[in-house]
Amino acid sequence: MKIYISRATKWWAVLTIISAAVLIAGIICIIVNSSNVGLQIGWAMLGGLMSILFLSCFFAEKSRCLTIDCDKIVLPRGAEKNGKMSFQKMVINIDEIYSISSKLYKGDGIISKDTLFHTLNLKDGTAITFTLYAYGKDAEKEILGCIDKHLTNS
Repeated sequence: MKIYISRATKWWAVLTIISAAVLIAGIICIIVNSSNVGLQIGWAMLGGLMSILFLSCFFAEKSRCLTIDCDKIVLPRGAEKNGKMSFQKMVINIDEIYSISSKLYKGDGIISKDTLFHTLNLKDGTAITFTLYAYGKDAEKEILGCIDKHLTNS
């Protein structure tokens, strides 16, 4: 079983740790009874609020993991099933996959980048479309290679 996590997860964790350090510095200043009360309160509030924000973003990204097992694929929320967005994780048995195709959508280069959208065509006629952009190019190649390997073995 292989689990793929978004590239942003690491950065959210780093920002959470930095914010927690600012919170702890503010609490230490309060305990030591530093002369600058505004600094104490500012650090404690800023660290606390930013820690909550970054920790929430960290857990939101961490929940978007993609899992490939020997007999199933678990896609994160956001995949489209027959054109309708799914807000839950989607479990697909590898034996049900008939084919996979990829389509490049050109981005403007400012707000959006060029992104490959992959479509899994299942034996029952269902089409599931998703992107692997958040996982990085290397992980995308590895994931598609794993799916292709299962398709050629079937």
